Amino acid sequence: MLSIEELFHDIKRLSPVPLKAASSYYNKSKALTEYVNSIMTNDDTIYQLVGNNSLEMMYDNHKNHAAFMSVIFSLNNYNLLVKTVPWVYRAYSQHGFTYDYFPIELSTWKRAVTKMIATEEAGPILAVYDWMLENHSHMIAVSQSETLVAPPIDDTWLVAKNHFLSALLEGNHNKAITISKEKATTAESIASLYLQVIQPSMYEIGMLWERNEITVAQEHLASAIVSRVMASMSELIQPEKGEKKYKAVVTAAPNEYHEIGAWMVSDILEMNGWKVHYLGANTPLESLTSHVESFAPDLVAISVTMPFNLSMTKEVITAIKSISLDKKVKVLVGGHVFVQNHELWKVTGADGFGRDLDSTMEHLKQWNLYD
Repeated sequence: MLSIEELFHDIKRLSPVPLKAASSYYNKSKALTEYVNSIMTNDDTIYQLVGNNSLEMMYDNHKNHAAFMSVIFSLNNYNLLVKTVPWVYRAYSQHGFTYDYFPIELSTWKRAVTKMIATEEAGPILAVYDWMLENHSHMIAVSQSETLVAPPIDDTWLVAKNHFLSALLEGNHNKAITISKEKATTAESIASLYLQVIQPSMYEIGMLWERNEITVAQEHLASAIVSRVMASMSELIQPEKGEKKYKAVVTAAPNEYHEIGAWMVSDILEMNGWKVHYLGANTPLESLTSHVESFAPDLVAISVTMPFNLSMTKEVITAIKSISLDKKVKVLVGGHVFVQNHELWKVTGADGFGRDLDSTMEHLKQWNLYD
């Protein structure tokens, strides 16, 4: 079986997908998805392939697949493909999808592309699907061999993190808030709470969901409790009075519903005397750019977790950079997709990548946005 490093090497033999072909795939992605949904729904073995899951989970996968492959084709970033496919295999197989589902699905995408995209444009796209089909068994092996590791934390915070994680799994928001208020008694200690307790706990919640050890409802409950915990921290955040020197817009990308990391950045900036407009999850492109134009911030921070949201993120940043303002707006991106692919942030057009709160503050110092 090929290792992931060997897969990185092997995929280099594929030619880049021309811009015209990538655009055709993107423009027809909705029709392609509907075609794949129709064919797969009428497969006699579909319920064996998806396990005990509803077909809605399969439809969500197809929608995300089209968005993700549009990213791959537009960026011609095949390393991202190699990195992401084993994760998809692992996550869906842990939730009851059989491995046999994937080659049937990929073959159906090939049928859709052949049917709806001109032959001269379809060729390079089909070559990528052929490569995935050829390496199906290797993707299974990689997905089963990869070990997820939570980010390290200081030993002095380990007990608090474990208790906090237990509170999330119990669904006990009062316990989670009590632990947080015991550990964060000043504005300065909130950053440590975020980095040493909340962030690693949510990472472990994600791993538990991926391994099918908790349900989607439990994962959503944990996120909701963390939101309540962070809201309870607001009484400790005492921004400096008077005119704010710097302004920031903090948001999750369009179609991005993971907003806790963005919220953390918003709180830290506010504690450092910034005037912050936190827009939350799934901010539409037009609304975001309109707000940037009227608010005229020094910084726009955008959180992205899922790789299929990269194309929209790039589009958002391009739109922000095209706004005519009296000052140059710096754009900082962060989120899991960039942590897993360190150089990926560069293709979005952003000015920097905030790996965590510390690196975010380092960027602000480099940009002379920190006193």
